Amino acid sequence: MKALFLSILSGLLLTAGFPKPELHFLAWIALIPLLFAIRGKTGKQALFFGYVCGLVHYSTALLWTWHAVYYYGGVNIFLSVFILLLLGGILAPLHALFARVARKWENHPALLVFVLPFVWVALEFGLTYAPFSGFPWTLIGYTQTPVSRLVQFADVTGVYGVSWLVAFGNTVIYGLIRGHFRKLGASLLAVCILAAVAYGSWRLNVVKAEQSAAPPFKVSIIQGNIEQSLKWDPNFLDETFKRYRQLSLDAVKDDPSTDMLFWPESAMPFLYGIDDRYTPTVNDIIKDAGKPVLIGTIGISRVGANRSLLNQGYLVDENLNFRGSYAKQHLVPFGEYIPFSDLLFFVHKIVPGEMQYVPGKNSGPLYLNGNAMGVLVCYEVIFPQLSRERVLRGAQMLMNLTNDGWYGDTGGPYQHLYMSCWRAIEFRVPIVRAANTGISAAFDATGAELGRIGWGKEGFLTVAVRPMRSMTLYARYGDVFAWLSVFMAISAIIFSYIHSSRRNKK
Repeated sequence: MKALFLSILSGLLLTAGFPKPELHFLAWIALIPLLFAIRGKTGKQALFFGYVCGLVHYSTALLWTWHAVYYYGGVNIFLSVFILLLLGGILAPLHALFARVARKWENHPALLVFVLPFVWVALEFGLTYAPFSGFPWTLIGYTQTPVSRLVQFADVTGVYGVSWLVAFGNTVIYGLIRGHFRKLGASLLAVCILAAVAYGSWRLNVVKAEQSAAPPFKVSIIQGNIEQSLKWDPNFLDETFKRYRQLSLDAVKDDPSTDMLFWPESAMPFLYGIDDRYTPTVNDIIKDAGKPVLIGTIGISRVGANRSLLNQGYLVDENLNFRGSYAKQHLVPFGEYIPFSDLLFFVHKIVPGEMQYVPGKNSGPLYLNGNAMGVLVCYEVIFPQLSRERVLRGAQMLMNLTNDGWYGDTGGPYQHLYMSCWRAIEFRVPIVRAANTGISAAFDATGAELGRIGWGKEGFLTVAVRPMRSMTLYARYGDVFAWLSVFMAISAIIFSYIHSSRRNKK
């Protein structure tokens, strides 16, 4: 019973490090109860208690998925809870495997304290490439978002380096309690934290100097705050047009020098440029505002006689000239398409409409006034490799169109916001985020917030970002640290099994 309690406690402590409630310091001790829970247990028991920890963590941290399925998916409350638990159960093996390895290394204190953090990172990295879509959402490194000077070395290692540091903090503290490598562990942890903070302080000054030399580019973010249940209602379109017209004109009036307007994902829930009923209304808004607009809308992909939807962003200038588009490439399973739809013919998408979405193919930047904008739609921003691809192709800033109305006023919009901030730090480019119901915001290349429109609010925000191209080590070489962690984890696991086999033969 005690072990079960400790496993549940670990899951809750992990969740507490994320918004909400955003108690980031708890992440440094969150794994310790689990490590105590598996002491003296069998391998199968360690798997079980690790699984419980993961199930509790994901079922509480991802509570917003229940909100989306229950309120907008037309699923009853009991089935909605089941789907939430099912998602947690699918992701929980990360913690189960971590616990199993930790139990295996109980008799190898050096591996437990110094190598187990690499196992954690290797498992987190695996979430990026999980079946269907990948889902690197609650990586433990993200809990440290508020500690700006600590996380700046993500431009070398990505978020995975910060995850390693937090996991290392857990294993060192556990070692201190158990009497394993107290002096060495504490010394190495102190050196790592001080080095991270020193690097962060230096890097902040360098990046701020680079930013000050770059010319400003003003973006006016428009947040219409269209309630999700109304967004796709044809009877609400007139109100949608009215809000975006008024907010866009107000933004230009407030700051006539703004360079562009930025509307969120599916701000215009129809086939802009194709549907002759509604396209002229949007064009009138653009002409009256007199500014280029990046519009979130729906597109059509035609392959022979087949037609499919595209989740698209259109860039249109003030003279209604088409300046480019981007279609979302990393789609949400069961939201925008049904995996294995021939087998799962009885499953329906959460997003309205009979047609499935198909991924776009071009990830090149959109250009405006000489500035290259890499576009990310919705949760594409949680995948570092997608932002890296855009930066390598020349993007000087990232534009994230999203609709977090699905999440409600849960931790989801805040967690999503956190992750977008990290792409700015990793690649040293500003990122601007336009969300349907919030949270819309912008971050400079240090990850500092330039302003926001809160969740559930209607309004506009004009920010002056400084597009820049400062090729970081993480941009150049990608997930070298994460792959190093995979190598370290596999090598240490093989070593421990060989060592155990030899000892058993004696």
